[in-house]
Amino acid sequence: MYAVLLGAMTLGILATVLNSTGATDGYNYREGVSVWFRSLFALSPDRALMAGAPLVLTLHVLFGLAFFALVPCSRLVHTFAVPVRYLFRPFVVYRRRSPGRLANRAPKRGWERV
Repeated sequence: MYAVLLGAMTLGILATVLNSTGATDGYNYREGVSVWFRSLFALSPDRALMAGAPLVLTLHVLFGLAFFALVPCSRLVHTFAVPVRYLFRPFVVYRRRSPGRLANRAPKRGWERV
């Protein structure tokens, strides 16, 4: 998960830097990738919109989709659980044992009943 997340972040930063410096031939992601995401959410993706995207943006989108695909298989699935019962649980009380009480007791053999 860390590798996919780091890859998505690095590619996103690289795409931003390349787009701001003009290295991507003035590609406007608002007209291509953003419209493609809108069509993806409408459940009718248009492949032609992503065909003209630079490789860095395409890889960034693929890493992002891979990240969301891997969330159910990782510990991040716990972000979907709302711990409402946790707010109302009783406090855990920690008590310290006095050292004198344990020193005077003779060690017993075997298991002790609690």
